[in-house]
Amino acid sequence: MKNRLIYIDFLRVYLCVAIFLYHLDVLKGGYLAVCSFFVLSGYLSAQSLKKEKFSLMSYYKSRFIRVYIPMILVVFVSLAACMFFMPDMIWVSMKREVVSIVFCKNNFWQLSANMDYFARHVDSPYMHLWYVAILLQLEFVFPLIYAVLRFLKNKLGVLLPVLLCGVATTVSMSWFICVHMLDGLMPAYYDTLTRCFSWFAGIAVGLIHLDYVSEEDEKTKGKIFAKIFLYILVIGQGVLFVMASAESKLYLGSMIGTTFVMCVMLACARVINNKMPSIVKGIIGFFSDISYEIFLVQYPVIYIFQGLDMPIELKYALIVAITIVAAALLNLALHPNKKPLFIKIVAIMLLLCFIGGAGYGVYRYAVAPDLQAEMERLEAEMERQREEQERKQREYEEQLRQEEEQKKKEEEERLEELEEEEADLDDQIWDLKEDIDEMEKTVAKKKITFVGDSVLLGASDVLYEVFTKCYIDADLNRTGYVLNPIFVDLKERGILGDIVVINCGSNGDCSTECKDDIMETLSDRQVFWVNTSNNKWVNENLAEYAEGVDNLHIIDWAAASEEHGEYFDGDGIHLNWTGKDAYAQVVMDAICDYYIEELEAEIAELEAQMLEIENQKEELEEE
Repeated sequence: MKNRLIYIDFLRVYLCVAIFLYHLDVLKGGYLAVCSFFVLSGYLSAQSLKKEKFSLMSYYKSRFIRVYIPMILVVFVSLAACMFFMPDMIWVSMKREVVSIVFCKNNFWQLSANMDYFARHVDSPYMHLWYVAILLQLEFVFPLIYAVLRFLKNKLGVLLPVLLCGVATTVSMSWFICVHMLDGLMPAYYDTLTRCFSWFAGIAVGLIHLDYVSEEDEKTKGKIFAKIFLYILVIGQGVLFVMASAESKLYLGSMIGTTFVMCVMLACARVINNKMPSIVKGIIGFFSDISYEIFLVQYPVIYIFQGLDMPIELKYALIVAITIVAAALLNLALHPNKKPLFIKIVAIMLLLCFIGGAGYGVYRYAVAPDLQAEMERLEAEMERQREEQERKQREYEEQLRQEEEQKKKEEEERLEELEEEEADLDDQIWDLKEDIDEMEKTVAKKKITFVGDSVLLGASDVLYEVFTKCYIDADLNRTGYVLNPIFVDLKERGILGDIVVINCGSNGDCSTECKDDIMETLSDRQVFWVNTSNNKWVNENLAEYAEGVDNLHIIDWAAASEEHGEYFDGDGIHLNWTGKDAYAQVVMDAICDYYIEELEAEIAELEAQMLEIENQKEELEEE
């Protein structure tokens, strides 16, 4: 502990806690700490320039042992644990996801799979490993960057490498802003080139410390001021961790600002002395040493615990305790150096246990059914249905144009007929009762707009047959976050029907603000939202939200399909032909029930009017 910079350890622990609390859904801005970790990684990489000789083999060996091996152990031990504790789970993407992690490209896989790190629910025990993928990608190319910086430093002086890192930081940061504005939140957040600005900023700070801050400066200047300023920055950054959610207007500024705040905090931490009570140093040093293992372990633990029914305080306490213990044991197993013989023996036994657990995970990975062919068949079917959907959309638009022309003609004729029409209450009631008897035929001819995810896309064949004037817009991997722009576009083009059916939730929930935007756009429509067969908490959130919205009606597909495994394909979510027929009927029944209730109320009102007329007639007869 004597030669360690304890305040840099302090920053590492501070950031580790922020990320942990974000994953526990406590700090909505805790994801910003990842930017700071990129800065810290770049800063520590820059320290390699201190060495007179740089060994490529030693560099890659250290990264392999310190970063890659723990990740692989955690991945396969977690896989084994998930298979053991959650034997009934359906993990369609498991094999693809594990391959992406093993080959250090998980960030790109998550982007292609439409994973949403900010959805605040845990779809996989590996959702956090996009960061490790980017880190390993950057570490892989660092020797080339090192060679360039060393060459420039030796040939052209110490200033040019710093300026070059500054340019790289600026270019990457600008690209991050452009991608965020053009393509959206997740493409900018997951891409390596958009995120490396924090890493280059850390390298720049590290170069400045190497070349412009002497050891004498570190010993004599600004220690008290630096310590005070460091604590102020920690508090300020903590405010961002509390306030700056990914949906807030603070997002872009916070991502960039956190990076540069971390640069300044590293500058302060470098010149502060190590004076601190030994017990505090020991605690900080311990958690700093296992911070990476804590990061690796926490998400799998949260994933396993998320479905357990227990008090939230107890659940959080168990998650924290298990994460810390598991991380400490993993760190001991992989790094037993300079420990007593007994501890080394314990470490070897622990390592064997981890290897055994990982081996079982590899076995479960190998024997797990590969749903690749099934998914490819499903995707091919979805593509066929998408083409059919596009054809139907074109037909619908042409039909709508013709109907609009016919409607105008009929309206002109109707204007001439209106003066001749008389309403007979008894006939109206009779007609309404007939309408109730023929409600399914009536609803089948209504202009209904269906928008949703792959479950809706899969059911579109039957829906087109049942609802003869429906318009369907469905696609794979959709979440609620993308729906409102679709509704706005359909509304502006005059295509949006009076009835809107939404089927979206199988891929995760969207925020209340997102639902508010959708219902604001559809405020003049009757909206029927189909809940999911696979996400109970999404259904609960939707039901709670619908209580305050008059024109939002829940179609309870979860209850209708419960204990009907014959409705589904292998993944337990998408529908076979039996399920498509049942799904279409559930939607038809829900819409019919709504309109029947309205008609019955209208009949009651007309009967009341008839009774009033009878009373008036009786009064006239009595007179």
